Amino acid sequence: MRFIGLVSLFFLFSLVVNCKETSVLFRERMLQQHPRLLFSKQEEQRVQALVGREPLLDSLRAGLMKEAERLLVVPLQEDPRMKVKQTKDILSVSREQVYRMVNLSLAYRLSGDKRFAEKAEKELVHVCNYQDWDPAHYLDVAEMTTAVAIGYDWLYDVLSPVTKRLIVSSIKTKALDLVVEEYKNGNSDSWAKRETNWNVVCNTGMVLGALAIEEYYPELTQHIIGEAVKYVPNCLKHLAPDGVCYEGPAYWGYTNMYLSLLLKALNDNLGQDFGLSEMQGVDKSVLYYMHSTSPSGKIFNFANSGSTAPTAEPIYFYFSKAFNQPEAASFYRKVLSETVQSGNYFRFYFLSIPWYDTAFSASETLPKLNVYRGINDIVVFNGDRNVSNSIYLIAKTGDPDMAHQQLDIGTFIVETNGIRWTDDLGTDNYSLPGFWDYKPDGRRWTYFRNSNFSHNTLSIDNQLQNSAGMGEIKDCDDKAVRPFVTMDMSTAYQEQSRFVYRTFCLLDDTRIMITDSVGLKNTEQSVQWSVITSADVECNGNTAILRKDGKSFSLKIESPVNASFTTKRAKRETENEKLIEGYTVLSASVSNSTIQVIKVLLSGD
Repeated sequence: MRFIGLVSLFFLFSLVVNCKETSVLFRERMLQQHPRLLFSKQEEQRVQALVGREPLLDSLRAGLMKEAERLLVVPLQEDPRMKVKQTKDILSVSREQVYRMVNLSLAYRLSGDKRFAEKAEKELVHVCNYQDWDPAHYLDVAEMTTAVAIGYDWLYDVLSPVTKRLIVSSIKTKALDLVVEEYKNGNSDSWAKRETNWNVVCNTGMVLGALAIEEYYPELTQHIIGEAVKYVPNCLKHLAPDGVCYEGPAYWGYTNMYLSLLLKALNDNLGQDFGLSEMQGVDKSVLYYMHSTSPSGKIFNFANSGSTAPTAEPIYFYFSKAFNQPEAASFYRKVLSETVQSGNYFRFYFLSIPWYDTAFSASETLPKLNVYRGINDIVVFNGDRNVSNSIYLIAKTGDPDMAHQQLDIGTFIVETNGIRWTDDLGTDNYSLPGFWDYKPDGRRWTYFRNSNFSHNTLSIDNQLQNSAGMGEIKDCDDKAVRPFVTMDMSTAYQEQSRFVYRTFCLLDDTRIMITDSVGLKNTEQSVQWSVITSADVECNGNTAILRKDGKSFSLKIESPVNASFTTKRAKRETENEKLIEGYTVLSASVSNSTIQVIKVLLSGD
């Protein structure tokens, strides 16, 4: 069904771009005055009218002005390749330019203070005089184009004619001219066509650049938009059916921030987004992310994701308005209220001002079990949050050889009393040798953070999971008195066992039972059950007590009766991996039977 939907989308779009009458409309819709990207004059008036009426918005504005003042005196960014010939890429430079352009240009538009526009113009001239924007690593080009397009568009009325000509020439020669060949001859691994975040980010950057200078190159702009909306579904299709980004929450934020830019730019200028927002799962993505956030306000940082903090970029405001989801606006205003004083802002953070949404939704009562299906099926158990020691557990299946994945099939995070009792260590150093080798014998899996040994799951005979395997939901019942989910993880242990099933069952508001059923090939084999934790651990036979911040949590092995817990310090395998401090691996090993049923009771104390 998903494939049919995509074919239909491509077919409909081909009709649109080849229809003479629609081409005329396409052209006319883009002849809007600047600014035409992301923040119109009308929207500017709306934001100005809210000043003094929305305390949070006033705080954001104050934070913006403080940052803009700081940026007035920061040095221009030198091209690092001029000093260090072996510099891998200039992505950090491009991202900093996005931050500077959004902040300086927005500060000028909201205050009229020309100092901000003048500094932004100096920045623009400087990066446009780079020899190139590093096309060998096209993310660099995409983000730099985004920065330059926003600066050009938002400051159009005050930039000098010489600067405008330089910017138009730079966007065309350093970005747009390069994509025509890419769309024509690039293979499936091309940035333009691949199924990862690169697709959305790079295509969005090209569309923004094209729209910014459309009046000079209307046919090129039309071509780029046509190709972009044809290939962006290659990535978006993986949000189906329930909005889960298989690349993990870090890349969810990256992809959906740029997707928000793309959808808004298309809808503002063309009155449509060519069906992108109607693709299955797109409208559910923010809701999944919100509803899976733990009671302590942390996210499930699986895959190559380092932080447990919710993304602090205005994706939620866009989705709230685009999909009539006021709960997204309410959620994000809470995130903003907790981050606005931090001084540690993401590059699009202050786009929260132009996109500010006052929509309100009361807190929802979450179901006992939510199941979100996708490449990574995600399951969320919620005890009644009004009950003392209420439990929260989130777990996943997975497909380890997909982009950014780890050997974490069956892993879970559990919380009570605002304490995270089991952890995910997140990502490691991207430059480690073999880090991107996803084959079953790939070097990627030799790094502790990427292996099942660092996750809250199983190993058999202390071996790695099989990266060519995957997990999937075999059975679930979210309406039962005791809701449960059973995962089939058998292919993750294909050469090691006959079958492996893991069941999570919510017994009541404070307890969850995890039952693992493993069919071994012979009685000489053993199964290791383990979790990783930052809590202090006290083991007493089949019971372990975790303690942290004056709270406690217990794990008890109900079966087999003779099993017992042991602990060891979590540590990296090589000196080049990120340091691991303060983590303990709690585990139990069972053997002597070809059928092993391991039951562990998790209890909020």
